[in-house]
Amino acid sequence: MPFARLLHRTSVKRPRSLKQRDVLTELTAGLIERANLEVKETYRFQIDRQDIIIPHLPDDFHGFTIAQLSDIHHSPYLSLEHLAEAVAETNALQPDVIVLTGDYVTHTARYVEPCAECLGRLRARFGVYAVLGNHDIWVGASAVIQAFERQGIPVLNNANLPLYIGGRFIHLCGLGDTTTRNHDLVAALKGTRRRDVRILLSHNPNIIKEASLAECDLVLSGHTHGGQVHLPVIGAPISYNRHGKQYTRGWAQMKKTQIYVNRGLGTIFLPIRYQCPPEISLLRLLRTPDQKQT
Repeated sequence: MPFARLLHRTSVKRPRSLKQRDVLTELTAGLIERANLEVKETYRFQIDRQDIIIPHLPDDFHGFTIAQLSDIHHSPYLSLEHLAEAVAETNALQPDVIVLTGDYVTHTARYVEPCAECLGRLRARFGVYAVLGNHDIWVGASAVIQAFERQGIPVLNNANLPLYIGGRFIHLCGLGDTTTRNHDLVAALKGTRRRDVRILLSHNPNIIKEASLAECDLVLSGHTHGGQVHLPVIGAPISYNRHGKQYTRGWAQMKKTQIYVNRGLGTIFLPIRYQCPPEISLLRLLRTPDQKQT
């Protein structure tokens, strides 16, 4: 009989309390929900709007809008379907001009042509213009330039052009990639004057100091992915910018030069974003704060 009691005692497992099981269930459900939200955030585009005040902006350009797409990184992690959705959303904004600020693919040249064809559906009153990023150089600059030009998208590689309204103009200046040392700011600004409005497209925001010394009015950049991951308190662990985290995403200013850093559409290293959704930015040029429109 004592042996039978011992056998019975060791073979019966004590059930976990209902409270303990409830806690584990809630924790598991919470983790699954958080993971689902992070996956959705990685691919859910956000439209960010920013007013840019330029006191010497020609009157005819008051309210002029610029849509910016950057860091698409078309690859297995950002499909043509997602890119097509971003193109459609950008077109729906009806911007005056669209600018593309580099890194259209990641490592493989076979993604260049499909990406360019999809971007070829972009439409704006004054056209679509692009500059190259470091990944575009690495996969082959000439292949990217030719693919874009077949779609009617000029690549401004250390070059500029004027955009005219009613006899007045602003300069759109494109800079070669700084990471791969293909940039020439003097060439990009050639023929422009400091009193003219000059908008510089530069994949890498590290150019902000040189652009400020040249008194460019506005720099439009990408490259940083906004940090891609933003943690509580510390923000982005990696800023990709030697001038500080304030130039990692969104609007900032150095002396007279304003800069807007787009968070990009795609990802790099890991296909995940946290508190840093992919972005389509819409910038509106105004002469003074008093002229802000609602």
